[in-house]
Amino acid sequence: MSEITNVAMVNEPPQPSKISGFKNVCLRIGLMMICVFVARGICSILLGLMYPLFEDMDQILGYALQSLMSFVFLDVIPITLAVLLIKEPSKETRGRLYQKPVYLSSAIGVFPACYGLAIFINLLTLAVSYFLSKADLNETFNPVNDLRADNIPCALILLFQMVVIAPICEEFWFRGIVMESLRPYGNGFAIFVSAFLFGLTHSNFQQFFYATVLGICLGYIAISTKSLVTTTIMHAMLNSVSGLLLFFMSIDSVGDYLLAAQSGKEAEITPAVAAFLVFQFLVIMLMLVGIVMAIFKLCKIRRYKVPKVWTEISTGKRWGIFFSRITVIIMLLLAADSFTYQFIPNLIYSGIMKLTGK
Repeated sequence: MSEITNVAMVNEPPQPSKISGFKNVCLRIGLMMICVFVARGICSILLGLMYPLFEDMDQILGYALQSLMSFVFLDVIPITLAVLLIKEPSKETRGRLYQKPVYLSSAIGVFPACYGLAIFINLLTLAVSYFLSKADLNETFNPVNDLRADNIPCALILLFQMVVIAPICEEFWFRGIVMESLRPYGNGFAIFVSAFLFGLTHSNFQQFFYATVLGICLGYIAISTKSLVTTTIMHAMLNSVSGLLLFFMSIDSVGDYLLAAQSGKEAEITPAVAAFLVFQFLVIMLMLVGIVMAIFKLCKIRRYKVPKVWTEISTGKRWGIFFSRITVIIMLLLAADSFTYQFIPNLIYSGIMKLTGK
């Protein structure tokens, strides 16, 4: 992939207005993330309160309504607040976010490497979470994870959510709003902060590192190809792998086969099971090829170094300014609660249940 080109480096002393602007952007991003965790908490509480209603409802209708609530609270509300708070995308940015991408074929060609690297990181995270299981770090709050698809119609809803809604919303949100608002202060810094926040919004220890690594890859690709079209396509491709695996598992014969295999019993190989096994083999091959590709890409990472944009302040000082904003500090506290014991949502939920006498 060709190297990223951007504005020239500036050797002038730091301008107070630019530093204050940077601090202001960091403050607004922190406030946006506070709203994200508040919206997630509200969604969790509402889903808990409405659980009896969903139990009496048709399973598919109930699943669809829960998915709709998750979409509103996890995507629509946070993205709307992000646009209002961060003031991005600006009129200048808006026109080029979805322009025809450059180096599209090269970017799509690194899909296996992105997938392989993310899976490798995910396996490491699973290994760490195994040793930390007593702390329940892997039993984290995530409304989407609660929407397990028990039948094919529900699996199709989940697949649409993962392959269509999530890529469109999340790419516009993190690569279009957050990253673009930080790019004047350094491309590399913008990529890593947007990826870090992308990982945090998954509110799940197991998914955090996986999502952060993917966010870094997608952020680099978005700047390289000068368009969100490429990253939206790649995001959909990445999610489709997991989405199709979940879809297969919602088929009764596949579920029976997996249960039988787990208990050491023989099970019937139906056409659906055969298709699942073939797909699983292809995914494993994609993972192995991707890991090898990722190693070669990482060895040549200097060839693709993201150029500096704002050189007056060191990268370390930029991170220091970012993490010292009061809204970012509050965001990290809420994230820690969301990743572990969900004390705040559970406390509010318990209080409501006591007040209502339930």
